[in-house]
Amino acid sequence: MLRPLILYTCTFSLICAQEILQLDKIEVEDHYSVIEERKENSIAKRIIKGEELTQYGDMNALEVLKRTPGVTIPEGKGKKGSPGKGYTKVLVDGEEVSATSKRRGSPLEQISPDMIERIEVMTNGSAEYTAEAMGGIVNIVLKKPASEGKTIAKVTGGIYNEQPMASVFAQREGKNGDLSYLFNATYADNTHKDDSSTHIDEPPSVSEKITDEEGRFRALSLNTKLIYAPNAKTKYGFDASLGLNDAKSSSDERIYTNGILGNVIHNRDESDGVMLWTKLSGQHHISGTELAEWKLKYHQNDSDGENRSGTQLQYDESLFRVMGAEGSYSRAQGEHFIKTGAELKRLTQQEDIRILNSGIETSNEHQRLRQDKSSLYGQDEISVGENTILTPGIRYEYVSRDFGASSHLDYFAPSMHLLYRLTSNDNIRASIAKTVKLPRLDELSDTVDSSLELNDLNHPDVGGNTNLKEEKALSYEVRYEHFFEDKGIVSIGGFYRVIDDKIEKLTTLEGGRYVERPYNAGEAKLWSIELELKKSLSGFVNGLGVFGNATFQNSSLTLNDSKRPIKATNDYLYNVGIDHTLSVYRLTYGAAYRYVGGYDDPMDENGIAESQKGYGTLDLYATKRLDSTFKTGVNLKNLTGTTIETTTKRYASGSLVETQTDRVNSEPHILITLEGRW
Repeated sequence: MLRPLILYTCTFSLICAQEILQLDKIEVEDHYSVIEERKENSIAKRIIKGEELTQYGDMNALEVLKRTPGVTIPEGKGKKGSPGKGYTKVLVDGEEVSATSKRRGSPLEQISPDMIERIEVMTNGSAEYTAEAMGGIVNIVLKKPASEGKTIAKVTGGIYNEQPMASVFAQREGKNGDLSYLFNATYADNTHKDDSSTHIDEPPSVSEKITDEEGRFRALSLNTKLIYAPNAKTKYGFDASLGLNDAKSSSDERIYTNGILGNVIHNRDESDGVMLWTKLSGQHHISGTELAEWKLKYHQNDSDGENRSGTQLQYDESLFRVMGAEGSYSRAQGEHFIKTGAELKRLTQQEDIRILNSGIETSNEHQRLRQDKSSLYGQDEISVGENTILTPGIRYEYVSRDFGASSHLDYFAPSMHLLYRLTSNDNIRASIAKTVKLPRLDELSDTVDSSLELNDLNHPDVGGNTNLKEEKALSYEVRYEHFFEDKGIVSIGGFYRVIDDKIEKLTTLEGGRYVERPYNAGEAKLWSIELELKKSLSGFVNGLGVFGNATFQNSSLTLNDSKRPIKATNDYLYNVGIDHTLSVYRLTYGAAYRYVGGYDDPMDENGIAESQKGYGTLDLYATKRLDSTFKTGVNLKNLTGTTIETTTKRYASGSLVETQTDRVNSEPHILITLEGRW
């Protein structure tokens, strides 16, 4: 019973069971599939292989996560982010990822899908990771160096609404004596051209805003991974990543009032950023059943931006740093696999925002924020008989914050996971976990990121709330899994979550401008049913396979004896697809359709009601192996030309005073790739 326990819980690197005895192995055995791994894991986890992440032409990790089932990733302002409340905690090789500011891009945009070995999605928290696991954890596991020398090069080019898109990826990996190495570089240069419209009914006038937007995003990412194993019992690792990005966008907004062109607003936004990640780690095999691990890490994200709209100009600068250390000790003893650990981490963030109107400074804000967190945890995997594994754990975290005001809090986060094997191919899983969601530092900031002259109900200024408290939740989950002999799976599951001090973003009028801020809205409840299928149909058509997943959810929030849904909770969403391989032609092709259901929120306590229509996206792909070295591919993305339509209504004294409908349009585009491996 110890083999699966050790295999899946010893390290983030997912080392083989034999690595408990010999640490010189650095890869999971090729014949051990992710389906088998998922079946044996004591904690429920979806695993998505790197090959599945690149086939649909996503340009970075942020795009990949948007189509990953069970993941919610917000994308700055507006309605372009994937559905959900931003609950999912994202880790890269076990390290937390945080955005640098309210406006600027995500560090996930610096990660090419070709760098990713796999994505692990855990829908309920466990003591080993973080108590901030409300809505689940996603761990992006980057590729590690292989023992054999290998070079990969990939060129991608395409067209988006007559605008060029291109990226280049190159990687070299190998081993020299006791040192394994991996170096890769990605350069992307993408442009886009979109349009949107806004209809505002504010009696006695009716306004129409037509916006044409063009933009360009360039990014360079350099990455290094080194693993030094001087003997079978010791391994050291060094990871470093440097990312540089530059973004420019411009838009022309034509405003018609009662059918007459009244004003044209020219908007230009420019920014550049630097991301630096470093990590030094070690693994030490103390005995045949004991393992000690440690990490030292430093992360830094910088961004500088300039946003000009009409006569108004905003300069914003942000600096975000993370310094930390952690260690763990694992021991296999009888029917137990015990892991304990500790972590210390400091986060600091600086924000500076200046606003000028006709060259005269109207606002100059500075914010300095700091968070110190210390954590202790213990977790045990217990084999009970031949078919049952229990994984109890508890995590303690202490947090100290200084953001103009000071706060101190601590909490225990217990969890329990159950795996019961009905048969060799059928699992029942259940779990219960207490989790928290700490406000991000930028949510506590009292600085305001202005939308300048574009300010309206769906394009508000964005500010923080220094009185914001953490969310606390108790989450229950149950799931049934059936594994097919052909490595497929079908599962059905659900969760129920009770949340105290639910954080929601509410929009209000402040000094004649719309401002969006986070608030603790009340007690909330969220439940969901999730379905999943992945199955080969080779018995009917050779090389044919299908996949699909669906999520149905409902929610409620209670405040002052009134009840309403959690804001912007989509009723349902699903992904369906088909793949077919023609071996004789070395050709694989497929299609995937993703649909996000709408929502209809009643009036909130600030007099704002919002609804959004459902929308779907269709992607096609085909790849052909040219020879043993080269393969080529083509992606047809967003063939449905997705439009996201959001309607917002504002009430005053119970009467409707304004209705705004936004339509954000996107276009189909094509990508062509050529990849070589030597």
